[in-house]
Amino acid sequence: MKNSTHPSRSSLFFLYALFFLSGFAALLYQVIWQRLIVFYTGSDTVSISLIVSAFMTGLGLGYLVGGRLSDRASAARNLRYFLLAEAGIMGFAALSKWVLYDVLYVNNPVDSSSPVVMYVVVFLVLLLPTFLMGFSLPALSRGFRFSDGPAQARYISLLYFVNTLGAAVGAFITGFVLVRQMGYESAIWVGVLFNGLCVVGAWGMGRGGWSTETETATIQTDVATEPMRFTPALTVWSVQYLISGLAALSLELIWFRVLETLIKSVSLTFSVLLAVYLGSMALGTLVGVGLGRNARFKAPASRERLFLWAQTVLYVYTAASVGVFVNAIGRVPSLDFLWQYFKSGEPVLSPGFAVFTYGLMPLFLLFVPTFLMGLSFAVSQSLIQDRFEEVGRKVGWLQFVNIVGSAIGAWWVTWIGFPVLGTAALLKLIAGLGVVYGFVLFARKHLNTLAVSVLTVAQVLALLLIPDNTRFWQRLNGVDVPEDILFNENASGVSVIKLLPNHKSGVVFVNGLGQSGLPFSIDPVHTLLGALPVMIHPNPERVAVIGLGSGGTVHGMAGRAETRRIDCFEIVSNQAQIVADYGAEANDSAVNNLLIDKRLRLIFRDGRYALQHSDERYDVIEADALRPSSAFSGNVYSREYFQLLRSRLRPGGYAVTWAPTTRIRNTFQSVFPYVVYVDQLVLIGSNEPIKVDWAAIRQRIESPYTQAHYRSAGIDLWGLLAKYQSHTRTLPGNVPVGPEINTDLFPKDEYSIRQRDKL
Repeated sequence: MKNSTHPSRSSLFFLYALFFLSGFAALLYQVIWQRLIVFYTGSDTVSISLIVSAFMTGLGLGYLVGGRLSDRASAARNLRYFLLAEAGIMGFAALSKWVLYDVLYVNNPVDSSSPVVMYVVVFLVLLLPTFLMGFSLPALSRGFRFSDGPAQARYISLLYFVNTLGAAVGAFITGFVLVRQMGYESAIWVGVLFNGLCVVGAWGMGRGGWSTETETATIQTDVATEPMRFTPALTVWSVQYLISGLAALSLELIWFRVLETLIKSVSLTFSVLLAVYLGSMALGTLVGVGLGRNARFKAPASRERLFLWAQTVLYVYTAASVGVFVNAIGRVPSLDFLWQYFKSGEPVLSPGFAVFTYGLMPLFLLFVPTFLMGLSFAVSQSLIQDRFEEVGRKVGWLQFVNIVGSAIGAWWVTWIGFPVLGTAALLKLIAGLGVVYGFVLFARKHLNTLAVSVLTVAQVLALLLIPDNTRFWQRLNGVDVPEDILFNENASGVSVIKLLPNHKSGVVFVNGLGQSGLPFSIDPVHTLLGALPVMIHPNPERVAVIGLGSGGTVHGMAGRAETRRIDCFEIVSNQAQIVADYGAEANDSAVNNLLIDKRLRLIFRDGRYALQHSDERYDVIEADALRPSSAFSGNVYSREYFQLLRSRLRPGGYAVTWAPTTRIRNTFQSVFPYVVYVDQLVLIGSNEPIKVDWAAIRQRIESPYTQAHYRSAGIDLWGLLAKYQSHTRTLPGNVPVGPEINTDLFPKDEYSIRQRDKL
């Protein structure tokens, strides 16, 4: 049996190209599958954490098993493992829309009300493809054998680099091109094609000159291996990979929460940030490979010093960059345009402005830390890989441990970090790991006493730059005076009310986006959205609202004495508390009375999910106004959503939606047989004819109960509704489905796709 092989450059390049396509497909699937699974789980933060954790669990198991099997196999067998893994992923992907949407969501064979049950179901459904994705890296790490440990480590790091680079490109292209041009279902087939190319390419390599070029003896027989030695060094590296996984996932969630607020997230935000995160990590890995060839880092001690410095700088920069940014905005004149943007409530997507919001800001905060994460991986592999017989198991084991740390980080940040500590304190805690690495540098004799003392002081100063949580979110929301902001942060998001100087009025923000105004009298649109359908309906006993916001729409719907029950579904679970805080601060009786109204039942859940899993029927169901470009907005503007509303109506009941686009109107008209439209504002649909009797509406408004309800909020309801009398008209229903509608699998308005037909 040969002890070393010398693969040609063309063989290596071809294998790297295949693994790039594999990484591209993996992120394409992650983006699309997460969206499809959300229909089953709901789109709240806890559900997303469940999905991510289930995805990671499968990856981790794949790494672990792949590491064990790859060390027992020849290079040719490991290449076949890769081929079979890609074929398995391809097969699942080809069926994934049917499995994840048609079976899991539409047929709903398993109740998902319990988080534990939900996790188990998602884990089992995703186990095959995620296991095979994790299996690939340890298998390919044994695809070639090099003559020395450093060369093997460089090969593994380059595999990681091309796969991560493919993932970064996949995340970006999926969001900006594939989904926008093809929709979710069709975009899956691009991933299937790429997996297919990997299968064909790996098969060709196995049949071609690669096999004779790399090995002869080991191609024919598998390799017997002894149990992997858990040396003290490997134990230390296991702890390091666990910590780095926990820290990396924690920082990812922190950065995404901060940037989501700053950017004022839309549907494309996630793709951009994920591409920056993964692309920077890939570049760092490549540079780490290059440094491994540098004569200065040939000695293990030099590489250890480089690794420890990379970890130290990673955390110091993380604290310093956020601290400098938070303290600079609003004070540095050249950044005043960003300060004004943070004050505002609307996203700006113009190319010139997006250079700052989607380019420079994420790069300033993310590039250096994630670059150093990638560099650290490459350097650590050069220190770890000292025996070819254990290459696969070491790669698999350490990646498994890293995934375990990431899963712990996801749950810890979701359940403890955000709700208990808050983003600022959580960031300080994670960035404080830099102090630990500084002392490890000292303990390993890479720093003297004076140097470590100076470094520690610098690290503490960087941590002190980050203000407490209240001031942190005050600055990031563009508020000058701390007393002018009410905020509440938990796992579901950051809710803010920016108070005007008299503290009697304000604007509600959720994750940086402006929602509506308070008191109710300054926001007539939300009042009209809520009040008009219940005033048209002859007897709205039971009504439902998806989204609390400021409470304006709910208040508008609550003005009939006939209404006995009001169900309000709110995905951001701290929203009611922030509205209550405003009511107490402003002494707003209308807000206070609404929140203690015995008819009101607040249900903190994804509204669509709650309707899907309930047998309740309503006289009126309405979704609070949501920007069509917001992330997941397609879930409440799709044909399938409107069909769900139609199925949850009582006889003569109304489904109501805001109608900011023609495409939403087309979609609505394709579902309901009877439609009333208030131009550019609201659509009301029903299974039975809708009679808009303005005389009856005025009579209902003039009832003592209704008068008292709206006048307590300073609202002249008839004066408000009468303005829209001439703009209210009947539209044809059951309109044939055309190409310009929104569906669950192609939410065109959400991705700001220009409508092609004539409006």
